[in-house]
Amino acid sequence: MAKNLKMAVVLAVFCIVSAGLLAYVYNLTQPLIVKNAKGSFDLSLKGLIAADSFKQEKNTFVAIKGKEIVGYAFAVKPQGYGGPVEMLVGLDKEGRVLAVKVLGHKETAGLGSNIEDQKFLKQFVGKTSKDKVEPKQDIDALTGATISTRAVCHGVREAMDQCGKITK
Repeated sequence: MAKNLKMAVVLAVFCIVSAGLLAYVYNLTQPLIVKNAKGSFDLSLKGLIAADSFKQEKNTFVAIKGKEIVGYAFAVKPQGYGGPVEMLVGLDKEGRVLAVKVLGHKETAGLGSNIEDQKFLKQFVGKTSKDKVEPKQDIDALTGATISTRAVCHGVREAMDQCGKITK
């Protein structure tokens, strides 16, 4: 019985020390992780629209070049097959899609995950609110991933609608 108690105490001490070390490393690295994530997000914004800076207003990022607004980027999260699809959609001042970037998703590997492919995303470039932006109509659906395709279409449409409210 004493042997079991001794082993339990050693195990408890080991767990406490391990938890403390994990907490210390987490607190040490968290600021760097946040800084790198912001830098990556900023690069994603600059990849959408050629601008000097971006002014954030909720989920909207106003793209500014010099002193002029050159477009907008919208952070949207339409529901995909595996959960929300985190996207950035860049539009010019007139509401034309300049670029679409998928930031994160949990879509099925090899099927829905193809929403990240540039060939698929380039279909949206130049679309406006006058276009349907619907799978199998003016957007080629990904084989075996209609729900994922529809999610990206909904995200682009949501960004267009938000842009329309701003530019009116």
